[in-house]
Amino acid sequence: MNTKQIHRLLSLIMIAASLSLFSCRSSKELIYMKDVQNNQMLKALTDTVTEYIIEPGDILYVSIKSMNAEVNALFNPESNMESSSYNSYQRFTTPQGAYLYGYEVDEKGNLQLPILGDIPVAGLPNSEIENMVQQYADGYLKEAIVKVKLLNYKVTIMGEVKNPGVYYNYNNNFTVLEALAMANGNTDYANITNIMVIRPQPGGQKAMILDLSSSGAWLQKGFYLHPNDYIFVEPDNHKNFQLNAQAYSMIISSASLLLAVFGLLK
Repeated sequence: MNTKQIHRLLSLIMIAASLSLFSCRSSKELIYMKDVQNNQMLKALTDTVTEYIIEPGDILYVSIKSMNAEVNALFNPESNMESSSYNSYQRFTTPQGAYLYGYEVDEKGNLQLPILGDIPVAGLPNSEIENMVQQYADGYLKEAIVKVKLLNYKVTIMGEVKNPGVYYNYNNNFTVLEALAMANGNTDYANITNIMVIRPQPGGQKAMILDLSSSGAWLQKGFYLHPNDYIFVEPDNHKNFQLNAQAYSMIISSASLLLAVFGLLK
């Protein structure tokens, strides 16, 4: 290979490395639901499909209040403790608080409550459980007010988000978009067309792939999260360029130096 051919080869290497280094990404690749039109009605799955079904091992917050102060103390022992309302709230918004003050559904699927006894709740959505406990309470108490919430509704968000971690939810319905918002959104290198949701199942783990750039994501079960789901936001190919930027810079610098040397040798 003569000097001219070497010179040409080095030029091509430097051009290719430069293109890789400065390869840019379009902002359109980070737009959610980009196929949605103005005033368009988006189709979504019904609550009966997306609502979480209570299972043995779930932990529930149960509040039963009536005109009887002694009954209130029995069902709501945390209310007797000397603390601010903020600390009272904190008892149920931490794993430790949920474990200590919540009611765990036993292996038979029953919710064990003082006076009311065992209430079969496994296999039911949370909204029905509140009505069921209300019926049990009405049989023993006068003008009782019942509230039931799921306490162990946590999801784990990893990958190309600004604040990965474990997040807790206290609504009956919870979507991937809400989870990403809790993690302060995705990074500039996120591939929103390939969001993976891993859901624990009795027979193993079920993987669901979501394309959040399309409004069709609303019609997928994985879009509506369940307790203990894992959300993985994978990086796109542009992140490889960023991670290898130093190596590309060295290639360009070396090629430039060689070109200069061969230029002097002519």
